[in-house]
Amino acid sequence: MAKYPKVNYIGNKEKLVDWLIEEMPVKEGRVLDIFAGGCSVSYALKVHGYSVISNDILYADYVIAKALIENEDKTLTLSVFEKKTDESRVRELAAKFSFLSERLYYPEEVEELAGLAAVAEKLEGSERYLFLALMRRAMIRKLPYSRMNVPWNQIQKLRDEDYSYEKYKRKRAYHNQSFESHMRENFEEYNRAVFKGKECRAYCLDAFDMAQRIDHVDVVYMDPPYPSTMNNYDSFYGLFDEMFDRKRQHTDYTRKESFLDNMDRLIGRLADKTGYVVLSQNTRVRPNPEEVEAMLSKYGKVEIKRKKYNYQVTGKENKNGSKELLFILKIGK
Repeated sequence: MAKYPKVNYIGNKEKLVDWLIEEMPVKEGRVLDIFAGGCSVSYALKVHGYSVISNDILYADYVIAKALIENEDKTLTLSVFEKKTDESRVRELAAKFSFLSERLYYPEEVEELAGLAAVAEKLEGSERYLFLALMRRAMIRKLPYSRMNVPWNQIQKLRDEDYSYEKYKRKRAYHNQSFESHMRENFEEYNRAVFKGKECRAYCLDAFDMAQRIDHVDVVYMDPPYPSTMNNYDSFYGLFDEMFDRKRQHTDYTRKESFLDNMDRLIGRLADKTGYVVLSQNTRVRPNPEEVEAMLSKYGKVEIKRKKYNYQVTGKENKNGSKELLFILKIGK
């Protein structure tokens, strides 16, 4: 059976997908995953025979959706690394990516990234997105804490293997591997993750634009950034978007002051286009679950499912135990 590969994505629902699938209010049909993120839920839905529309405003997430959700049969061979690229184009890309130098990576690593991006430009369709998804994973894997907003002085310190061993009893040598070596390590895992399911599509749109684009789906699944938690996905992964000139303005769901209003307006746009809205939240978030339930109740009947779940924080279990919440809204009076 196809298996979701390693993507290193903060807030990923990979360990909760069995529960989420079990609680889906329909057992077949078309589902819009409107904040797809790392695409673990989109992937599980595809595995279980749903037709999936996978959407996220971040290009870093879109490449995963194009590679693993929309893609039905295109895989890569290791010969892709031997593709000839134009040296002048590699230099252009290295100059373009120079903003990453001594911000996320050392100068010679940025040059390697430019060479890999030049290879990606030689590919087309799903093959290009599969290569870019592998490239994204390699970029994240080389960074401490798997995110792009760690200060450079901290990155340097944590990439010092002797310091890391002294401090954490782990050398974390993978931070110092080349991008290509990381891509090769994950190559077959990503290839094996590709499979043909029901018709699936990937989009890179603001949620309001996505709501306007669709005609009708059976369920809209929502996993927005959880307000009042570590949720700044633009800073976690947005530099990937900047590399490819895909950084876009979009609705902000991270602020607790505006979260309910934004969600209210979004569900209002979707209410006549779906039978159900399924919303993931957590008992730690603010606005609190009672406020979320009250807002949803304007659109129909709400059922709440709960599951104990501890998120991992920097390798240690979060001792402030919390419950994952699933609000299941059946649209209508």
